[in-house]
Amino acid sequence: MKNSSVEFGAPDGSTETVTGIAPDLARALVDALHAAQTVEPPAQAQNFDDLTATIAQTSRLIQHLEAFRELTIVAADQTGPHADRKAIAIAAGFPPSRLYRVLDAFSLPRDRKDPEAVARPANQRQELASRIRALGGTWDAKRAAGELAKVGQVVTDKRARQLLRDLASIHLLVKIDPASATYRAADQAD
Repeated sequence: MKNSSVEFGAPDGSTETVTGIAPDLARALVDALHAAQTVEPPAQAQNFDDLTATIAQTSRLIQHLEAFRELTIVAADQTGPHADRKAIAIAAGFPPSRLYRVLDAFSLPRDRKDPEAVARPANQRQELASRIRALGGTWDAKRAAGELAKVGQVVTDKRARQLLRDLASIHLLVKIDPASATYRAADQAD
């Protein structure tokens, strides 16, 4: 099976071409962007290896887009105290309970009218996430605990490992060593 490419254009006239994409995934991506009403089964991939390669590539794209959606939800919620959470949930295709699980994962208050909740400083997960985004590279419990200590948050190795697992679950980190809690920033994992 020969891979395809997809070209995206920006309003400023620049374009970006994504190469090495499975042809069936390229077609599905274009259909999704055009809000096609039906989803077609794979037409190009016929043998097992081609089909599993297409599945793997599709799964990586879905995981990345799910993480992007969560970060966009958080950004929309943080646009101001009057951000319409119902509209955010509708846009995300989430019931309210799922929206609040995402907001909880990023330690955003459920009740914006509670001044104590709104004024609460960033939690350990948010602080570590911002350090990972800023610094990148490889992360383990020792580095996570050290970076949190720099901002006055003392954590145990066990807590640091839990924070790393939490950040991997939202695709900010990718586990690189199955035998230990060693991760790499997701944008540097390939």
